[in-house]
Order: sequence, then structure tokens, then C-alpha cells
Amino acid sequence: MSQICIIKNALDHTEQEVVQSENALKTFLKVRANHPHARIYKGNPCPENDITPSQQDKASIARLLETNEVLTIVCHPGDIISAVNYAVAKIFGEAVKVFVKVPKAHADNGKSTGSSNNNLANPENKQRIKERIPYIIGRVKAIPDLLAPALRYFKEGVEVEELLMCLCENPVQVSNFKEGDTPVAEIPGKSITAYDLNQSIVGAENIYKIGDSFTDAPVVAKQNSSVNGQTLLPPNSTRFERSDVYFVYPNQIKTLNNTSDFEKFVVNELVTIEGANFGIADLAITGSVNINYLTQTLEISSNQTAVNFQDFRKINITAMLITDPVNGQLDLAGLYDVDTITYNSGVYAIKLLNATNTNTNFANLTENAVTNLSANLTANTANIFLDGTYTITGIDKANRLMTLATPSTTNPDWNKLADLAGQQTPTTRIKLRGNQENYIGWFTIDSPQAKGLLLNFRAGNGIYQGSSAKAVSIEAEYQQVVNNVPTGQIYRRSITLTGKSNNRDAVGASMWIDLPFSGAVRFRARRTNDNGDSAELMDETKFYQAYAYHYLEKLVYPNRIIVRARTVATANATSQDSRQLNCIAEGLVYSYRGGGKSAERIASRNIADTTIDLALHPKIGRRFESEIDFDRIYQVIDDLQAYFGSERMTEFNYTLDNTNTSFEEIMRMMSAVTCTHDRRVNRKIYYDLEGAENEPLILFNHRNKKSQTEVRSHSFRVENRHDGVELTYIDSDEGWIEKTLKIPNEAINNPKKIEGTGIVYKQQAHIVAWRAWNKLKFSRVTARFTAYHESDLVFRGDCILNTDDTRLGNCTSGEVLNWNNLSIEVSQPFKLVPNQLYVIHLQLKSGVIDVMKITQGEDEFHFVLERPPMEALVTTGQVKTVYSVTTDDRQNEQKFLVSSKKPIDVFENEVSAINFDERYYRNDQDIINNLI
Repeated sequence: MSQICIIKNALDHTEQEVVQSENALKTFLKVRANHPHARIYKGNPCPENDITPSQQDKASIARLLETNEVLTIVCHPGDIISAVNYAVAKIFGEAVKVFVKVPKAHADNGKSTGSSNNNLANPENKQRIKERIPYIIGRVKAIPDLLAPALRYFKEGVEVEELLMCLCENPVQVSNFKEGDTPVAEIPGKSITAYDLNQSIVGAENIYKIGDSFTDAPVVAKQNSSVNGQTLLPPNSTRFERSDVYFVYPNQIKTLNNTSDFEKFVVNELVTIEGANFGIADLAITGSVNINYLTQTLEISSNQTAVNFQDFRKINITAMLITDPVNGQLDLAGLYDVDTITYNSGVYAIKLLNATNTNTNFANLTENAVTNLSANLTANTANIFLDGTYTITGIDKANRLMTLATPSTTNPDWNKLADLAGQQTPTTRIKLRGNQENYIGWFTIDSPQAKGLLLNFRAGNGIYQGSSAKAVSIEAEYQQVVNNVPTGQIYRRSITLTGKSNNRDAVGASMWIDLPFSGAVRFRARRTNDNGDSAELMDETKFYQAYAYHYLEKLVYPNRIIVRARTVATANATSQDSRQLNCIAEGLVYSYRGGGKSAERIASRNIADTTIDLALHPKIGRRFESEIDFDRIYQVIDDLQAYFGSERMTEFNYTLDNTNTSFEEIMRMMSAVTCTHDRRVNRKIYYDLEGAENEPLILFNHRNKKSQTEVRSHSFRVENRHDGVELTYIDSDEGWIEKTLKIPNEAINNPKKIEGTGIVYKQQAHIVAWRAWNKLKFSRVTARFTAYHESDLVFRGDCILNTDDTRLGNCTSGEVLNWNNLSIEVSQPFKLVPNQLYVIHLQLKSGVIDVMKITQGEDEFHFVLERPPMEALVTTGQVKTVYSVTTDDRQNEQKFLVSSKKPIDVFENEVSAINFDERYYRNDQDIINNLI
């Protein structure tokens, strides 16, 4: 299946769709019907990736029919290079603007350290819900499946990921754990433990361990997909900031330019004005400050003296962090109302008015504190100071106008506008803030077993303002849900994220909540503090993830190899190109060589040991030991190694994970990659080696074939005009990478494609591919006929003799009626042509076919044998010895390989076969001859 991106407009990324297609050519032709100039590309669109098919290039059409790669269809290609480059730049730029709050350049930027690109990517190991648990056959690169969803949390500000995985159901030995291509031993903070069957997943026993131990039960969590990185807005987030704003008596805010941005607000909403200060400039004040938490007084030590300082009505604190002995670090920044200001001996005493209304952290102070302060005194009584919070009564976008509800009742300075020229102020830079709680949620997680709630928050670019660390305070609310109805008390929990000065490393925190109930829960979160809008400020914080969780109670598994993994977001861990955890696993099986079961399980890859293991499995093979031919199944292993000259030709290495794969199909896959044929004769299973020396098992002639059912076809070209074979396999010698072997050479362009299931060696791939190509190349005759009950004894891959019943000529066949010394009497008359050599094929009662020369007997019903037959001929009863006679130069034409057999009636099977040719096997000795 191909994933195809259809770009309808290269300049607008919203005008595209992604589809999954089993037939890429059909999908392309469907698009081409509406867009005649459409073109298709492999991967990203560019001229060198253009694979648009044409009538002149038939191979291009065939390639598109067989491809399963990622493709792109551009409906209006035009100047594809410039168009796509522009689209990519535009889309990428917009994405950056939306998701990343980029700080403005400032003098301290050069001192910043760290990177915002330090979060863990999602693990590539996946859940396979309701799928077959993997069963590892031989030695493979194994990829564990997630037994539960991945869990993320923050510990001491650093992101941690925990995975609970299932490797397989059968006993294995594991080694060489990697994340992608990187050994886990090279990743600091990475811990892996694998547990054998019946081992506790919190115990000390294991079959593999690296890093820290796992001593606590795994957390099983259900994630809420609706929480996916929404930004937690400050309580008074800025929606509007412009320099062309002016105020008109008695209640209007206007702008000069054609666009107003007032539509970002709605009628009856509260709006907070900031920066509307006309007259005396603000007074900057810095220094050491003593904070009296009971009287809410700031005592600022300063050498500067200001005229009429007592006339300032507000103080805008941009930085003031303290550490409280009970509540930890608190950020007290904000715009406060001033009750009184006095100055004595270099100390300004500023008494605040209702400080907790501006910043709730003032209520969390438990003792007096000393720290540094950076602030501005503002709102001088001699000024026109219009800052405040008001109710919107009207928005007129066309006239660029916002109307407020009697603002003078909140701030009498609005009445001063009546005395100005034109009853309006000059233009100035103004911020308009939304005045609301900015909750994210409610969200609901319905998990019946949930006993806890885990909420993750993350500031991806750090929390700082120049050389000062800042903090973000977050409050969460949660409540039980019963039958989809919120029920009972709303609980609250708070948390604070604190950054580092000049540091863009991500800051994260987790809120672990033990629920006072179990089951469904709803929750929401909001940010409770505002750090202002300084150009140097970086404090964007997101609601990162949310889980309802419980601890796993089952800790011992009798039919699972469990893997636990923990990853800490170190620089090495976050820089991995791939986050797919994998290892090398080899199945452990009992050996039955010699007929007896071994005392211990051993690591084995040959098809004898693995077939027996699968056959005796109660849910896979469901066979008994009496149904396995142990001698023959191990004999074929010895034959394979001797014949091909390599033990690798006896191996099958595969992960069985398809629910619909039967034991018979597994045996068929094993035989395909070991050049054998699977057998089940007399209820016993074994394998037979297919080779050039195989002798025919049965002779089929008119006596055991249904009359007029044989059809023969002759071909003098390769099927589908293939010019080679392309075999895909996994090369374990070069890092378990997928490779493609092309036979007979790399220049082929119309190959027959073969999946080398279970092949992990180049040598094995070479033999299998050459056999497949040789059979394509030298297969010339195909026969299909209906045979009687004797056909029950032949199977796919068996060598047979088959007389040609489609034409008359120098051949005959039938039954032997009488036998006397070297003379036989036959059922069908036939006159041998003088000076022509003839041979007879006799099917003996043991199943062996005896071949020898003959001469004419006393008449056309008699022949004289060259020598005595190997066994006594059967001339009485219902089943007699059958024969066929052919000229010596045509005897090989009768030798066939069975390609398929299917029952069509009682004691009748339809048999298909291809001509036997020794050239099929001419590359079988390439390993012995060191040609690979």
C-alpha cells in the first residue's frame, strides 16, 4: 500500500489531501482525468523524482502498479521547483510562527545556552491491539510491541518516558538492545530490563538488564488526546498592541489605520488598557527591597530622589522573585495600586493597595523577605492615566472604534479628556488585554480503573527574561464524572515552573494527583500569573499531556517476554534519529535429534528443531510426537548442509505475528527458503530436499488419468516477459538491513519480485533467487490433468513421470498383464519401429520407477526387457504394475515437477506440473564453489 499526498495547489498547503492506495496507478489516473497536466513523483516533488508513466515506456506503468513507496501527485505542476520551494518555505514559516514564541533580539541573547529542540520524540514501537503475540522462530531482529501506552512525566524538570512492552510469547535469549541503530549502552539515562516467562517484572530476576532497576509496578495510563500542547495564556494576555491608538471623550478608543484589530474582542467582554499614560513620564526604580507581607509594604533602598514621588498612583514591578520557606519560589511581578509612598533616609516605603488582587502569590507569603526589584512608578496624578479594566459595549470595525461602558466611573481621568483639544489624546502605543481566566478544558478521561491523574506542563523554550529567571504558576481543577455527569466537589491543585536566567532549555513539571475516587474524571487547567510583555521575556507554557492512571497489579506473566524501558531526556537521547527500541532475539527450543527430548532448551535456527517446536505447540501445530517423523526431519538438515555446503541453508529466521497464519503455511514458508518441500504422509510430517537427483515417484498414464482431461501448453518465452528475479530479504551480516538481490544482474528492469520471508543471509538469498530464475527461464511445458486416487500420494515439488496423452506418436502406456522372465505382456498393443531405441518406465509396488531399454516381443502385445526388474511386477488384482514406453530421446519429456494439486471429486485430484530440467539446479553448488 502506498501513501500518496495529492497537492491541489502548491502555494496553499490547506489544498491537499493524503490517501492510502493499494493501486498507485489507478489513483493517479483518477486524478489525471480531472487534471490532465498532473504529474506523480516519488517522495518530494522535483524533476529527478518524476515517475509519471507514459505509453511509450511500458515499464514505467508496471513499476507504478507494483510500488508501495510514499508518492506525491501535483495537480498543477507548472514550475514545480519554484512553486514547491515557495510552498515549503511558506508552510514552514507559518508553522514556526504558530507553534514557537520567538524572543526578540537583545543584548544578552549571546549568553543564552541550551536548545528548545530537546524533547523526546514519540517512540516508534507501537501497540498491536487484538493482534497475535509475536512468536520468534530462529534468530531475528525483534521489535517489542507496546503492552500499554507510553507514559511521559517530568522529574526534577527533565522529561522521562517509561514503556511497558511485550517481545514475544516463546522463550528466547536476547542481546544487543538498540534504539534505532544506537546501542542503549551509549545513551545516558536509558534503562532496559527484559523478563523471562514467569519472572516478576519488579523482581531481581531477568534475562537482560542495563541501567537502573525497576522496583515499582508499572503505571498503566490512558492519555487524553484533546490535551496536545495548548498554550496556557496568562490571565491578562495581550490581544492588541499598536502605536496608532488614541482616546476620545467620553468613552471611545480609536485607531488611525484601515485595520482596527478590535474584532479580537466581543461586546460585554472586559478589556484591560495598559500604557495609556499622558503627561509626566514613568519613574524607573531599582534596588534592594524589604517586603513586609503583613502590611503589604515595599521598602526600597535607592540613592535616587524624585520630585513629587508621592503623586504616583501605581507601581509596575517587572521582576521580583522571592523564596518562601513554606511555599517555595514565588514571582511577585505585576501592576499594583499604590496606597501611599514615603521617602526617608534613602528608603522609599511604598504601601500597596489590595496587592493580592493583582498577584495572588502575595497571599502565599508566610514571612518577610529581602530580594532585588526592578520596577516603574507610573500613573502620576498630574497625568491623564486611562489604564484600567472596562466593559465593552460596542465594536465598530468599519470605523475602527471600540466603545466602553461609562469608563469614568472606574477611572475619573476619562473626564479630563473633555478639556483637551478636540476632546481626544494624541496617538500612543497601547496594549489591550483580555481579562479572563483562560481555562483550558474541561476534558474528560473515562477509565474505569483510574485511581490517579497525571498532568504535564512544559515550557519548551525555557522561562526567563534576559538575565532574570521567571516562573509560571498553574492551577488545575478536577472532578468526578458519574454516568457522564460531573458529580461532587471540585478539587484544586497548583504547581509552579521555574526557569533559569539566559537558558532556553525546556522546563517541565508533572502534577501527580491521587484521586479520592476511581473511574471517570474531568479536569481543566489555567495559568494564574502574568510576567508581562517584555521583548526579552520567554515564558510560553503549554498543557503538554494528561493521563488517567493506575498501577499494574499483574506482575508475573507465564506466556509473555516482558521488556521495561525508561528514557531520560538527555542530549543524547533526544538527538536519536530513530526511537524504535529493538534487539536480537533467538528462540530457545528442545532438540529431538536421536528421537529423545533434550534436557534443556537450546538456541536453534534450523527448520527441524523449530518445526518440531511449533508442531508440538498446543495452539499452533497441535500435533503429537507420534505425528512427527524425527529421523527424516533431521536427516533433511544433514542433507541440506551436505548438498549446499552451508549450515545457513537449513535456517528459517522469522517473527510469526499474523493471526491468520496456520501451521501448514509456516511449514510452506520454511520449505520455500530451504529448497525443500514440506510433507505430511501417513499422518507424519517431515521435509524432502528438492534437487537434480530426485527420482520420479509415480507414473501417470491413461490408466490412472481421467480420459481427455490432460491439457499441455508450450511456451518459448519467460512468463510475463520477466528478465530476472528481484528478491527482497534482511541481511543480518550487515546490520539487519533490508536488501534487494537482483538476478541475473543489476540491469534488469522487469523482474519477478519475491519476498524472501525468513531469509537473513546473502548466501540463502542467492540460492533461492537463482532457483526461481532458472525455473522461470527453463520452464517450457505445463501439464494439467485429472488423476485418480494414486495422485493422493504426490505433493507439490514431487518429481513424477507423465505420459503425453494429448497426442499420438512413438509412445504408449498401460498395465502389465503377464510377466515371464524378461518377457512381459501389456494391455495396449504397440509396434516398435525398427532401428529406434525404446525405454520402458515401470512403476513398482514400492513406489520406485524402474527404467530400462526394451525390444519387440513375439507380437505387438509383448516386449522383452533389457534386464530383470528391480522388484516383482504385479499382474493380478485391481492394481497392476503400470508402464509407459517412449523413445529414448523423449524419455526426459515425461519427467515433471508437481506445482499444485487440488481435490475436485472423490478419489480425483487436478494436478498441475511443469517440465523437469536439471538446469533448475545449476547454481546449487555456488556456496561450495565460493561463488557467493
